[in-house]
Amino acid sequence: MIEVVWKDQLHHQFPNPTDLNAFNGKVIWWIGALSTLLSLAVTGPVTRRFGWTVSALVTPVILLITGALFFFCHYFRETSFLNHLALILGTTPLMLIVLIGSAQNVFSRACKFTFFDTTKEIAFIPLSPESKLKGKAAIDGVGSRLGKSGSGLIHQSLIITLGSVSMSTPVVGAFLGLFFMGWLAAVKSLGKQFDELSQSPVEADTAVATPASTETKPAETLVQV
Repeated sequence: MIEVVWKDQLHHQFPNPTDLNAFNGKVIWWIGALSTLLSLAVTGPVTRRFGWTVSALVTPVILLITGALFFFCHYFRETSFLNHLALILGTTPLMLIVLIGSAQNVFSRACKFTFFDTTKEIAFIPLSPESKLKGKAAIDGVGSRLGKSGSGLIHQSLIITLGSVSMSTPVVGAFLGLFFMGWLAAVKSLGKQFDELSQSPVEADTAVATPASTETKPAETLVQV
């Protein structure tokens, strides 16, 4: 949903298709570079040290911060604050919004390809084979497509109702705020369930080992006597 608003601003900044393609090529390059860096040096150590929940929270937190900054600049684009900030940076308010949206797109896609996809696959590990099959079908077959079609439906409805992407931007920002709150709550809930399922085999092994050890003590005592 953020990408639709960003691309609308991108077309305003680069009406020439050649300039637009050149800028998109730079964005794609940065997505690949950051994704490679995160996958090689960050995702694995963070997941091993801090656990599944923290790794799964990286993507929504990054998207929430960068998305809030993008919508803040877009909403206050006509204010003197943003004009002075763009003047200090040697650019225009529109170009500043485009650059912030580009950074948001780079970070969001890089986190999606590394942290999000990794934690999604790890979440299947403690499940039974039947649950893995049903969960995989539900997430990849229904969930992802429903998310894309749902965001498209929301945008189309807002454009028809309000007239343009720019006019519907504040409403999109409000929707995203609700979505992110639900996303964070879902990750925390799933993290608790993941930890319980991951620790249950260890606890079961401990429970089995304890009676066995108590049963050997009398035998050892008899042998010593």
